[in-house]
Amino acid sequence: MTLFKRLTRDPLVHFLLAGALLFGLYRTIHGPDGAAAQDTRTIMVDRSTLLSFMQYESMAFKPEYFRTQLARLSPAQERDLIDRYVREEALFREASSMGLADGDYVIRRRMVQKMLYLLDDTATESFSPSEATLLSYFHAHEDRYREEPTVTFTHVFVDEAIKRQEGPEKLAERLQREMDAKHVGFNEATLYGDRSPVLQNYIRRTGSFIENQLGADFASHVAGLQPSLRWQGPIKSNYGYHLVLVTGRESAHLPAFEQIRDEVRDDLLRDVVAAYREKAIQDLVRHYAVQTRDLSPAASGQALASLSEAGTPAQPPNDDGTSE
Repeated sequence: MTLFKRLTRDPLVHFLLAGALLFGLYRTIHGPDGAAAQDTRTIMVDRSTLLSFMQYESMAFKPEYFRTQLARLSPAQERDLIDRYVREEALFREASSMGLADGDYVIRRRMVQKMLYLLDDTATESFSPSEATLLSYFHAHEDRYREEPTVTFTHVFVDEAIKRQEGPEKLAERLQREMDAKHVGFNEATLYGDRSPVLQNYIRRTGSFIENQLGADFASHVAGLQPSLRWQGPIKSNYGYHLVLVTGRESAHLPAFEQIRDEVRDDLLRDVVAAYREKAIQDLVRHYAVQTRDLSPAASGQALASLSEAGTPAQPPNDDGTSE
């Protein structure tokens, strides 16, 4: 890879360019001497100022996009944009003159968050994976996309909390014989038994979902049932007894890449952005000398060791999700 291409991929270079952009935007808004410009009590608004303001409002630094959007504004919309900027600028200047930002940790955190937004936006802008890259990522993370086994069934419920002469299990057994004799089907289950406290029909549900609904013992029992035209049970749950009509099963399987391509792309983007952000921050920290004071030797040593390790971080994926 050429030096130029390496520089264009280096998060620190992007970070420094972003800092230069922020400084340039500040100079555009406040002039060469920010304090002197504020002392004039004059708020200057021009198209460059509005372009910067739109980008900050949206937390997306895309000059060409917002230049187009600004050009499309109606006079009323442009007036509203100017009003919003002037109101914010006036409040910011007054707060600054009063020293309200000094020592304010909330403001500190917001400024840090803005820089993280800027880093993430830069990584997203350069993200353009090929189909081959997406497919490779998909196969490398198949366990993430593999779908659990599922079962489809309906059930008839006998509530053990209801007091009656016939016990709940005996009642369930009698209902089973009656329904099998009448060949009661999937859609007729609601005509029998008591009102279910959970779902009536379970369509392609996983074992964990069934367990959360009806308990581990019930889920384990259903896991051993095969599809049948006959009602099976009674099966005890956390609520009572159930007669179950299993109509389908699907084993664990990996869906086709084409079915979940968008999900794969989103996952790859999240990983690339996270790696890009971490690399940029580590490169930035490397440019600072760190000293500790009033800390235990063990804590100081561990902190400095961690920062030293951050000086030579592992390379994150490239813009297209591949590694060098």
